[in-house]
Amino acid sequence: MKTSQQLVTSNLEEKMKLFTGAVSGQIIEEAHFVIANTNIPTDTFNLLVAKSPIIHKENHLKQRINHFIVNKLPFSTWVDANYLSDDWLQLIKDCNLQEAERNMMMKLDHTLHTGPRISNYLTITEVSNKEELLQYKEVFLSLFGETAERDALEIYFHQFSQEKLASNARMFIGCIKEVPIATGLLIDSKHSYGIYDVMTKDAYRGKGYGSEMFQFLLSQTIDKQKPVVLQASEDGKNIYKRFGFKEVGEMIVFE
Repeated sequence: MKTSQQLVTSNLEEKMKLFTGAVSGQIIEEAHFVIANTNIPTDTFNLLVAKSPIIHKENHLKQRINHFIVNKLPFSTWVDANYLSDDWLQLIKDCNLQEAERNMMMKLDHTLHTGPRISNYLTITEVSNKEELLQYKEVFLSLFGETAERDALEIYFHQFSQEKLASNARMFIGCIKEVPIATGLLIDSKHSYGIYDVMTKDAYRGKGYGSEMFQFLLSQTIDKQKPVVLQASEDGKNIYKRFGFKEVGEMIVFE
């Protein structure tokens, strides 16, 4: 049986595979790590995730990292705090990676008691066509301002193929009077559901729209006995605790 932390990591792996495949990128998976390489200069979607505290083939992994560096492809490295061993710390030092953020790993045991939405201000639609995908992209990119990462994400979504995205990745857009203002993503993996990309445009924050989208995502789980996992910032974790989520670990992100 997977630990709670492993549920979080394995669901993240599933998301990586789905969203890398949607742009015909490359997944490299070994016993101690998994790498998603979109061949696009975005550290949002180019990820290295630790799967073990022990690095069995250090030179092999360094070669993979060097591919990102040589080709000027930014990437982020995600390590469960429990896996942050001397092996990983040395690799991080050797590759000049710097800590960027820490996320709380959280888990809800089931959705048997998830109630209806608190409010119905949002019109929430599952992304199923090009127009809705453009709305999702508009909200997603609004959080990155005028940055190089936003430019890279424009390229990512330009290459994105919804036909290549499996049905277990469900994207949702929330609108107010036909204006897209919020997004949400639900990943259905073998052992858990994962919630990602609960985003609200700056001008609409603090009005409960993010919580409404979040509760809607919880209501979309088909297997109500399957756990739900997510990663939260220090500021956001209390919101999820109100829905019954519990802290199960910490993920450290290096860039």
